[in-house]
Amino acid sequence: MKRGRRTQGATLRSGGTCVRRVDRRSVEAPPRRKDVIIHDVKHHRGSLTDTHRYKTFAKRRSLRLRGFDYRTPHTYHLTWGTARRKPLLTDPDLTKRLTEILKQEAKGYGMLLYAYCFMPDHVHLLLCPEEGKDPMKFVQRYKGKTTRAYWKVSRQAKLWQRGFYDHILRGEEDVRQVVLYILENPVRKGMVESFKDYPFSGSEIFTKDEL
Repeated sequence: MKRGRRTQGATLRSGGTCVRRVDRRSVEAPPRRKDVIIHDVKHHRGSLTDTHRYKTFAKRRSLRLRGFDYRTPHTYHLTWGTARRKPLLTDPDLTKRLTEILKQEAKGYGMLLYAYCFMPDHVHLLLCPEEGKDPMKFVQRYKGKTTRAYWKVSRQAKLWQRGFYDHILRGEEDVRQVVLYILENPVRKGMVESFKDYPFSGSEIFTKDEL
């Protein structure tokens, strides 16, 4: 399975465990960084830093971070594209069904779903696994179930591109700000004026009014 390059992240606040809500009174958010996560995935090799764009979905690379246990409760930003980057997710009925499956799988598999956003040709997720749960296996399960759902409404064989890219949040990255950044993707693309108006995004942790 191909995956993008990634940076080793730090644990979330509260002793490295996932939290369902962030108390804005007790956590001082760092200054917002406009380049956080969405456009760049960085990994470190000695003193060098390589930067790769999420748009390189088609390249066959596998760079799972060596020695890192993905079953630990870090927060992960995952993204992947549709097959051949076709705008398959403009079908409201299909995207609604994909959202339902996502929520069901996240709850059943032990994933805190901080944010999701279905763009026309790709998906963004921000999630945190419970102890011992592997987000990589979660994505495999989700892709399998949604592909079978897609077959029921389309004659095309493939829904998703192979693989995905992931980024492990660092200690200085505030979860609430990253959630908001993900949900604002349709705004930056000119699809809606407010992220609250976009029907194919949301969070199982925050309401849009809380953001």
